[in-house]
Amino acid sequence: MLFAAISLSVLMLLRRENLKMAQRPRLLLCLCGIILAIDFMCWHRSIELIGPGLSTLLGNFQVFFTALFSWLFLKQKISKMFILAVIMALCGLLFITGVDWESLESGYKIGIFLGLITAIFYSGYIMLIKTSMDDSSVNSVPAMLMVAIPSTLLLATTTTLNGASFAILNSNSLFALIGVGVISTTIGWTLISSAIQHIQATVAGLILLLQPTLALIWDTLFFGRPTGGIEVFGILLILSAIYIGSYRR
Repeated sequence: MLFAAISLSVLMLLRRENLKMAQRPRLLLCLCGIILAIDFMCWHRSIELIGPGLSTLLGNFQVFFTALFSWLFLKQKISKMFILAVIMALCGLLFITGVDWESLESGYKIGIFLGLITAIFYSGYIMLIKTSMDDSSVNSVPAMLMVAIPSTLLLATTTTLNGASFAILNSNSLFALIGVGVISTTIGWTLISSAIQHIQATVAGLILLLQPTLALIWDTLFFGRPTGGIEVFGILLILSAIYIGSYRR
């Protein structure tokens, strides 16, 4: 997140923008940063335990938690199609992990739980960022910087309390961190936050399905994830469920 904050600051200066915005969206964006930091901690640990493909797929269960929170707090209705999507997603997850839950290793179980917790915090982030971006005083790059700053501070504090090191051991690690900060975070976040203001939610939901899809493909190709026919069917079932769950008339 530090590299993201630095690159976002540079981009903001190049675009001659500033952090001036109304107080309410500023506070919401800071809260977004805290929620995102917790989301990252859960997600990265889940990646370590079950791989980037499945952990990213579980993170996209945020569609279901977002709808649930909207029903609980905003009194929005839940359709029959949404209920069907939840059932499809759970069945798909069973196809991937296997029906016998007890046979799974404890670390794998923890990774799945952390992936689902990631989805919960991700849904909170999505709801807050959408509310913040609806304010006319907010632009995409300053908004993402307001998210990155508290997120960086919380992650740095947590790292210090855990006694972990900030040392970057080699150039490969440095380039990986820069890549995550600049490509995935700065460019990715800016494009998503800008696009969500101009395209329909169904189109955005369909396009964003590329994230878990490609994560699973990269996991299989580059990290040797064993993927058989049953798992592929489960993955397709979950992707279909996520799209159905994100559909809005």
